[in-house]
Amino acid sequence: MNKTIEVRVPATSANLGPGFDCLGLALDLFNTFRMTIGAPFAIEVTGESSERLPRGEENAVVQAMRRVFEDAEMPLDALPTFSLHLDNQIPVSSGLGSSASAIVGGIVLGNAVIQQVAPNRVRSLARLLELATEMEGHPDNVAPALFGGCVLAFRDKIGLRTTPVPIPDGLRFVAATPDFALSTEDARKVLPTVYPRAEVIDNVAQCARLMLALSTDNLDLLRGGLVDHLHEPYRRPLVPGAQEVAAAAVDAGALAVTISGAGPTLLAWCQAESAVTIADEMTLAWLNAGIPCRALSLRPAQTVTAARCFDTPT
Repeated sequence: MNKTIEVRVPATSANLGPGFDCLGLALDLFNTFRMTIGAPFAIEVTGESSERLPRGEENAVVQAMRRVFEDAEMPLDALPTFSLHLDNQIPVSSGLGSSASAIVGGIVLGNAVIQQVAPNRVRSLARLLELATEMEGHPDNVAPALFGGCVLAFRDKIGLRTTPVPIPDGLRFVAATPDFALSTEDARKVLPTVYPRAEVIDNVAQCARLMLALSTDNLDLLRGGLVDHLHEPYRRPLVPGAQEVAAAAVDAGALAVTISGAGPTLLAWCQAESAVTIADEMTLAWLNAGIPCRALSLRPAQTVTAARCFDTPT
């Protein structure tokens, strides 16, 4: 019998409008990473964007596994051989945290291997978050991918910390993903290095408004949109049709529409009863702009990402 380890990692939407680089939300769309210990090294990829993902050791999942092994001071030549099956349901370069999913999946898989061969070297969840943030560059995707739910990430004298943000039960999210990719690197290049003071002050107010709306279950505070001055005005021109699609979502009943991560996915915040109509209208608006689109009605994914271990026949 071989030991198989499986990890499911959710899609994530970072920023959530005014929470640039510090707020993120896990959504119930999952990548599944399955590792068989003792099998010859091989990587099989199925699902969304599978043809674009590497099958060698440069794969982000393998790189993340190696990083957690190094952190645990595990000699790589002492580790067992393994094969990987990656079932990819999160579109690549879409703003739904595909890279964060791979990093968190690899780190959790690697930690599960350490649990099998050297339990005294297992990394804590806090350390896994540090490693994932180091690899991703910022915590707003990897934190919700690891912990689930809506997460605020921040640094203080203690270090990198997170705190959960409650999500009202009736809140749903429509993720409308157009049929083109937008890299995070390109979306960051358009951001300025200096912002007017008035815009920064208003961004603080808008983020406080968002946190209050979520923590008090007051969805009316979301109506009128979640205004952001730090990234959305500069990224919106990179997403053809964004203005029209967002307007269609609001006309169909959305409370607010934000750019998911770096884009191009747009995330409509809505109540459950209007989610299907909003998804249809966002899809139609993008089709009217000549761009195919996939729109999904999603719930928050609330569980911590963990490994499941089981035996499989050789």
